[in-house]
Amino acid sequence: MALPLSIALAIASGVGPEQGLYTAVDAGFLIAFLGGSRVQISGPTAAFATIVAGIVATDGMEGLVAATIIAGVMLVLMGLLKLGTLIRFVPYTITTGFTAGIAVTIVIGQIKDLLGLTYPPAPPPSTPPTSWALWRPTSPR
Repeated sequence: MALPLSIALAIASGVGPEQGLYTAVDAGFLIAFLGGSRVQISGPTAAFATIVAGIVATDGMEGLVAATIIAGVMLVLMGLLKLGTLIRFVPYTITTGFTAGIAVTIVIGQIKDLLGLTYPPAPPPSTPPTSWALWRPTSPR
């Protein structure tokens, strides 16, 4: 079950299906090697597909690798500092809303494939003006 889901999530994240296969196999071995509990569930999840897609769209694979390393370091530090109990302070409605929002985003993103639609490519984003450009006095004409 993990391989087809990993391929689908890779495509939804904006990377090639081969990255999904690499991730499924590598993560499977790593989790099996480092797994700490017999009730621990591991495998691909769609919750971060839209976040990953945004990182890949703006920063490419290099940005995704950097974000992954940063997230891993943060998780290790939080584990060493015993900060896992902070999850109790995240309300259930926030978790449910996040999950529902991701589900809606994924469904909307798949409608074009379901209906066979194609969209023209979006124009490249423009660079927003710097704060100095916004506050610079203009000369009267």
